[in-house]
Amino acid sequence: MISKKIEKLLNQQVAMESDSSQFYLAMASWAERSGYNGVSAFLYRHSDEERQHMLKLIKFVNERGGVSQLPALKSPPVNFKNVNEVFEQLLKHEVKVSEEINKLVDNCLAEKIIRHITSCNGTYRNKLKRND
Repeated sequence: MISKKIEKLLNQQVAMESDSSQFYLAMASWAERSGYNGVSAFLYRHSDEERQHMLKLIKFVNERGGVSQLPALKSPPVNFKNVNEVFEQLLKHEVKVSEEINKLVDNCLAEKIIRHITSCNGTYRNKLKRND
């Protein structure tokens, strides 16, 4: 069972992965229309990878008794100035996603530590009661 706080954070990450997939799909489509076939192939794969991340998070939440929330799809930009702009935006977006994942991990670890301490305190108290 996951806490409501972690469930909410995981669902926020689901939304971010979904947005990422859509963003990279729009970039791939632009690259394909612009004749950058290698770039478009890379971006289509990247879009699929982000979707897979989203699906893994959904399953993770569901398997632990939480409720996954599927986000509404946002319409990403469909035109870019050039390939350089595409990769600059991709890098900026990846940095943002990585920062959010790091925050998610920090929150999960903090909650795990608190649960462990609480559990240990309860065990210690029970031992003290038995020794009275």
